Amino acid sequence: MPQNSCDKLYDLVIIGAGPGGVASAIEAKLAGINKFLILEKADNHNDMIRKFYKPGKRVDKDWQGKKFEFIGNVTFDECSKEEYLEQMEKKIKDHKVEGRFYYNHHVYAVKKICDNIFAVATDHELGAILAKNVIISIGRMGKPNKPSYKFPGAIRPRLNFNLDKVQPGEKVLVVGGGDTAGEYAYGLVDMNIGCDVTLNYRRDKITRMNPTNKDIVEKYIKEGKLHSRLGVDIESVEPVEEDVEKGITPPRVKVNYKDGTSEIFDRVVYALGGTSPVDFLKNSGIELNEWGEPAHNEETMETNIPGLYTIGDVVTSAGSIALAFNHAYLAVKDIAKKL
Repeated sequence: MPQNSCDKLYDLVIIGAGPGGVASAIEAKLAGINKFLILEKADNHNDMIRKFYKPGKRVDKDWQGKKFEFIGNVTFDECSKEEYLEQMEKKIKDHKVEGRFYYNHHVYAVKKICDNIFAVATDHELGAILAKNVIISIGRMGKPNKPSYKFPGAIRPRLNFNLDKVQPGEKVLVVGGGDTAGEYAYGLVDMNIGCDVTLNYRRDKITRMNPTNKDIVEKYIKEGKLHSRLGVDIESVEPVEEDVEKGITPPRVKVNYKDGTSEIFDRVVYALGGTSPVDFLKNSGIELNEWGEPAHNEETMETNIPGLYTIGDVVTSAGSIALAFNHAYLAVKDIAKKL
C-alpha cells in the first residue's frame, strides 16, 4: 500500500456511477457526508444506459410489470434515454457533486484491513484508498472467462465478452447459461435493433439463471424471439472461408459444435460464468446466495461485512432504476446515522 494512503481516508467510497451510484453520491451530499468520492471504470456516468439503450428508448421507473415508488431524495421523470441522461447531469451539477466523480478508474479489490477501515484498490493514480464505508453499485455486466479453444486472430474482433461491439442487424450467438448470458440474450432482443440472437449452453436445460431471467429466456425462446442451441458445446471457431476469399475484414465466424454441426454468425458474445461482479463480491468477503446475489439487510443494504453495502442490479434481478435509487437512500441513511 502506498505510503501516502493514510491521507486518503474517506467516510464513503462509492464504486460504480450507474443510477444507484449517482443517487448514492447525491444522497451522501444531502446527508452531510463531506468526505466521499465515486469511482467509475467507464468515462461517464450511467454508462450501461448510454451503451445499451437505443436512441429514444423510454426510461421507466417500473420494470417487468413490477411497480416501484421513490422513497429517497433522488427521483426522475419517465422520459427518453436522452432526457434521462440530461436529468441526471442536471442533478449532479445542481447538487455540486461533479468533482466527486473519478472516471476511468477500475476498482479491482475491496478489503477490510481493520475493524473500521476498508482498503479500496484502483488501477489508476489514486492507488489504494482508505474508507470507513463502501457502497458497491457495479451492476451485472462483468467480464466472463475465456473458453478453452483457440481464438484465431482474424476473427478476434468478432469474438467479444460484452455487448459493446454488437451492431444493428447482426446475427449474434450468446454463449453461456448464467444470468449474464440470459441478460445479454434477451437484452439484445429487447433493444429492437434487428439482431438475430441465439443462446448456446452446453447443458440441455437452463439451471444457473435466477428465476426471473430463466422465465424471460424460456418465454422468448417459446415465442420465437430468441433461438436456442442447448445441450451442445462448441468445438472450435474459425473464419468463414468465403469471407476470407472475398477479402472481408474481419471475416464472419463459423462456429463448429461438438455434435458435428456448424453455423455462421456475425458475432459471438461469451458469458461463460465467473463474471467479475460475482468474483468481486466473493473476493470482498460478501456471502452470496445460490443465484450469486449478496446477502444483505433489506432495510439498510448492508452486507454481512459491517460498513460494506451493495445496491442496484447486483443485489436483485429486478433491474429498476427507481429501486436502485431507493437502495442508495437506504444505504446512505444508515451510513450517515453511524458516522
